[in-house]
Amino acid sequence: MNEKEEGEQLLYNQVNPEIMISLLEENDAENLFDLVSANKDFLSNWLSFPSVTNQMEDSKSFIKRSLFRFVNKEGFWAGIWYKEKLAGSIGFLYFDWKVKKTEIGYWLGEAYTNKGIMTLTCAAMVNYAFHELELNKVEIKTAVKNKKSAAVPERLGFKHEGTIRADEVIGDTIHDREVYGILRAEWDR
Repeated sequence: MNEKEEGEQLLYNQVNPEIMISLLEENDAENLFDLVSANKDFLSNWLSFPSVTNQMEDSKSFIKRSLFRFVNKEGFWAGIWYKEKLAGSIGFLYFDWKVKKTEIGYWLGEAYTNKGIMTLTCAAMVNYAFHELELNKVEIKTAVKNKKSAAVPERLGFKHEGTIRADEVIGDTIHDREVYGILRAEWDR
């Protein structure tokens, strides 16, 4: 696959008739800011970025950084669209091309949880990592107490690889995180 085709596929991936993944672009900044703002309290329980998303420019800057990382093959964030509305975001946090692995991060607005959206979206991203990017391992890290988020990799057959202590600051609290991983050979079974 050439770079143009690879980019085109990442810009738009129809997961099912209701769910689409598309690379976040600058014209998505208002939708992104509105979604984060409307879900700030909900998201702040588990993630640090809502506390630093205070104006539209913050969302624009985030998208610009993501596009830069995409062009440089360092990772990226995509929007998750449910019934044509921005529902959340999912991304490859980095690419380790030597080890051939990545980590997926994700979040949804509260109104979009418990619908299976994230499990389907995550599965599409794992497929992309293994079959298009030819990576060998995908990891997902979740806050220890975030059972709903941990259920996503568990449903997808990831193995629990351990707990990283004192790994993330959210608000004023340092949190432990669970690490889940899956190898391409395990995914393809």
